Amino acid sequence: MHYFRYDWLEQHKEGDLIELDRAESNHLFRILRACAGMTIGLLDGRGRRARAVVEEKNTVCLTEMELVPEPVPTVVLYLAPPKKQKNDGLLKAVTELGVRRIQPLLCERSVSVPDADSIAGRWHDLLFEACKQSSNAYMPELSAPVRMQEAVNDAARSCDAVFYGSPRTERSVCCSTIRTVGFFVGPEGGFTPEEEQLMESAGFLPMRIGCWTLRVETAAVAGVAVLLDRLSKK
Repeated sequence: MHYFRYDWLEQHKEGDLIELDRAESNHLFRILRACAGMTIGLLDGRGRRARAVVEEKNTVCLTEMELVPEPVPTVVLYLAPPKKQKNDGLLKAVTELGVRRIQPLLCERSVSVPDADSIAGRWHDLLFEACKQSSNAYMPELSAPVRMQEAVNDAARSCDAVFYGSPRTERSVCCSTIRTVGFFVGPEGGFTPEEEQLMESAGFLPMRIGCWTLRVETAAVAGVAVLLDRLSKK
């Protein structure tokens, strides 16, 4: 089933007729050539997911609607973004995995510094496309880039446990009490020794992913998948 974006689901109930915005309507009726009776899915990115049936005159009728429970654990990704092309695929993949918030990092070795317009525009659109592809009802929250110290403070305050990608031996942690987990992914070239010391001083835990040195986009996706797998085995 194809999913489409509709930001105003909370204002509607089952049986309502609605019109999609121009881009989504064009995709449904011109590209997919939808005809009356076709069933589609709708998402608002804030937890509501619905089914609708295509009607005549480019409208759809809501047939089912649900508020999807927020996933547990909540995963917050603290990310030093790679360059644009690599970052696009990364953002989509972590959305499909269920990351709940993405906090861009400004590190000593950062190679890409996203501006506010890119985050509110291009990043936002990429994340919603991934939600539609995966039927994820929750689009990740996006925050403005922050320096390392501010990110460490935020993670220490808001997460039950925080990990960072490291080739060193990792330390075990009790998973049964973790409801919000943070994961730090550094830039190309990795974190500096000073940045690692900052994380260690805050009680963050090193996590080794595989045997080799990973690209940023590989480390982010693999690390989130590993954490979700571990935390789901309670």
